[in-house]
Amino acid sequence: MKKLGVIILILTSFLSVNAQLKREYVPDSLCQGFQKTTLDMGNDYNGRVVATLVRKLAPDTTARKAVLYIHGYNDYFFQTEMAEEYIKHGYNFYAVDLRKNGRSILPGQVRGDVRNLVEYYNEIDEALNIIHREKNSFVVLNGHSMGGLIAALYAEDRIGKEKFDAVFLNSPFFAWNLSPILRATILPIAASEGATRPEKTRKASDVSWYGESLHKNFKGEWDYSLTLKPLIAPDITYGWIHAVNDGIKRVQAGLHIAKPVLVMHSDRSINTKKWNDDLFNADAVLNVEDIHKYARNISTNVKIIGITGGMHDLVLSRKPVRDQVYSQLFDYLKQYEPKK
Repeated sequence: MKKLGVIILILTSFLSVNAQLKREYVPDSLCQGFQKTTLDMGNDYNGRVVATLVRKLAPDTTARKAVLYIHGYNDYFFQTEMAEEYIKHGYNFYAVDLRKNGRSILPGQVRGDVRNLVEYYNEIDEALNIIHREKNSFVVLNGHSMGGLIAALYAEDRIGKEKFDAVFLNSPFFAWNLSPILRATILPIAASEGATRPEKTRKASDVSWYGESLHKNFKGEWDYSLTLKPLIAPDITYGWIHAVNDGIKRVQAGLHIAKPVLVMHSDRSINTKKWNDDLFNADAVLNVEDIHKYARNISTNVKIIGITGGMHDLVLSRKPVRDQVYSQLFDYLKQYEPKK
């Protein structure tokens, strides 16, 4: 009888663990044909936080390659064409909407509020664990803009424990796009304020040109939620400034990412106070010279490519440009993919 009780206890524990490991996905209401699952990240300084893992699997059920995409600031995953390109090349596609962003915003939360970029490591760890449990053995970590900054720092801090095999950074946020005077004066004050009064907010931007160059309701070609990705970025917290500034300083001091890294950015930037058609052919958010400068110091195995006519989010550029992005990306990854 005692043995039977032990067997029942072991079986119950096994079934409980199995249930935890098996993720429940539901159809994603924002991207047709995709699924999503909620990742409970416990509580932070403001209460409960969650992240959202979105996926679409390759039709080949034997596919063992995968990518985890990390979005940028004032952003969420909606780039379904990018996902389909990965799938076409035999990858299972996954994207994480980070806590307090996109699909993961909970009532009462300040969009994007963060005190330390390390906070995001929890959902990246969990997403990668799920990806491996779903039988993927070769994984690419793909970050855009602020997601590129986070991915670079994560890759550095997981050296020796990586659950990914290559890194692709699309226009990573490696420097503030500010004048030297503002970088030397206002920025340190704002970052310092973020260390002591992180919940205090300030206006992020009053310019809508980049958003208008993207969205189909204005001058662009893409359809996405203007609630989750507004044309004008919402207010930011000083805690966010402090966290991002600390991350940028780490990158600029130099990283030693062990896995191969591909960095792509536009060949030029644009800074305009009014509408200009060059917004379709240049980075309107970051200074590409800064990206190139600091990308050289993140790894001894880094390839940097400037894309002629690229927008800030390269995969949202005009079709001939993004076709070039995909060609360069998958040619690069072929070097590291498992041989058949």
